[in-house]
Amino acid sequence: MKHISLLVLILLANFLFAQEHRYAASFLELGVGARALSMGGTGVASNGRVTDPFWNPAGIVMVDRLQTGSMYANLYNKLEQQSYLGFVLPLMKNSFFAFSWMRLSVDEIPRYEFDEDSPITAYQRLHGQAQQLTYGPVDYFSNQNDVFIFSFARLFPTTLDLGWQYFEVPIKFGLGGNIKYINQQIDKNKASGIGIDIGGIMSFSLKDIFAGEYYGNLNFGLNIQDVAETRLVWDTESRHADRVYRNFKYGGQYTQPLPFLSSELTIAYDVDSKYNGNTHLGAELLLKALFALRVGSNSGHITAGAGLILWKVHVNYAFQGHDLGNSHRVSLNLVF
Repeated sequence: MKHISLLVLILLANFLFAQEHRYAASFLELGVGARALSMGGTGVASNGRVTDPFWNPAGIVMVDRLQTGSMYANLYNKLEQQSYLGFVLPLMKNSFFAFSWMRLSVDEIPRYEFDEDSPITAYQRLHGQAQQLTYGPVDYFSNQNDVFIFSFARLFPTTLDLGWQYFEVPIKFGLGGNIKYINQQIDKNKASGIGIDIGGIMSFSLKDIFAGEYYGNLNFGLNIQDVAETRLVWDTESRHADRVYRNFKYGGQYTQPLPFLSSELTIAYDVDSKYNGNTHLGAELLLKALFALRVGSNSGHITAGAGLILWKVHVNYAFQGHDLGNSHRVSLNLVF
């Protein structure tokens, strides 16, 4: 007799794709933080969020106080569960540290028993070419994907001399990096590896250039993910290794004050070098520093969401459309 699961074939197909390295550790591309996800997955030029290590580790230089965050979601019609925890801690002398953990898991995957001599194959059953199973599974197993990220960043305040009289523009420039431990497990087999990300961010105010009170802030960011093309080595007899391709994530963000509404409008745009250049576009209207409305496009999929700021508690919601099923995420941030 032979043990196999219907879902194992799906996971095996993903594993075969990973052999070509295209989708290795692709769970990292889901991102975290309902705010960024509701804005189309834009975050490389963010204004200092606890979730920045996933988008650009240099972004944590914009954090001015301790932040913690968490998120949980059931994805793709409750097939997968996503969990996240993290914090950012400003240190002395313009230095910053962050820790993040994210898990994507599929629990209780049924394992069925088939007769190897049967003329009906598991492939035929999976594709509806044979009578459906009439008996229960032999047992269950799970698929878990974890990443632990340690982030370090440094802020370098400087000024830019434009060569005009009295025009020295203050600029915030940050450099940061991630050291991330990735662990994947399918049933009894595991793969692990250590990757490195390097990011940079620059922020300045247009009102310092154009001498106008109604201009806003402009940010530019770049994150080189998996600089050395992270290797994930499986504990199988062949010691097969998947390779996570290097990705250049870059983009910008502009925040425009709206004094007549006591509000501000933020527009962000990101591009990934992976997959022929996935694009991310998002916008946020923050009303009276209390309530936010958001909308975006994540590689052509519609996103939307909202946020509520109550003193030190930030609650955010994100909706994401997807071919495998729409998803809803709620994240909670605490700013001390």
